[in-house]
Amino acid sequence: MKKIAFASFAVAAFALPVLALAPQSGLNVGEKVSAYHPQHVSGPDAGTDTCPPCKYGNRPAVQAWLNGESEENIMAMAKALDSKVAGSKKEFKAFMINLTHCDACVDGTKAVAKKSGLKNVAMAYLPKTDEAVKAYKVNTSADVKNTVFVYKNREVVAKFVNLKADAEGLKALSAAVAKIDN
Repeated sequence: MKKIAFASFAVAAFALPVLALAPQSGLNVGEKVSAYHPQHVSGPDAGTDTCPPCKYGNRPAVQAWLNGESEENIMAMAKALDSKVAGSKKEFKAFMINLTHCDACVDGTKAVAKKSGLKNVAMAYLPKTDEAVKAYKVNTSADVKNTVFVYKNREVVAKFVNLKADAEGLKALSAAVAKIDN
C-alpha cells in the first residue's frame, strides 16, 4: 500500500511542474474586452481601424489574437468560425487579429486574408507594441502562437491559449461558441 501511495504522490509531484510551464496569455474568464483599433484587411470593416467591441457591442464574438501562428492553423480556425458566423441567429462575430512587428507581417496578413476566401470572419493586424496587447494581457513570447477569447456582453466566457485547430480543438471552440450564440 505504501508503494502505491508513493507512486501516486510521485506522479502528482512530477505533473505539477508541467502544468506550471503551460504558457499564460490573455484576459481571464469574467474579465471584459476593451476598445482597440486594429487595421482590418478583410471583412465588413476592411480598410478601416474600426474597434470590434465598440461597433459590435454586446453581440457574441470571438477574437483570435495570432502571434507567429502557422497559416494552416489560422485557416482551419478561421474557416470553422466562418461557418459559425454564417449560421448564427444572434449576430455572432469573429475576428482574427495578427500581431505584427514588421511590414512583411502586414503583407502576410493581407495574403492570408485574400487566400482564405472568408466571407464572414474579419482579418486584421495590430502592432505587437500597441497598448491593446497589454490591455488584453496577450503574451507575445514565441511559445504563445494564439490567444482566443470567446465573449458575450463584452465578458470573456472562454479562453484558449495555443488552440490547435484539429478536430479536438475545433470541437472545444465550437462548444464555447454554442454557449454564447444561443
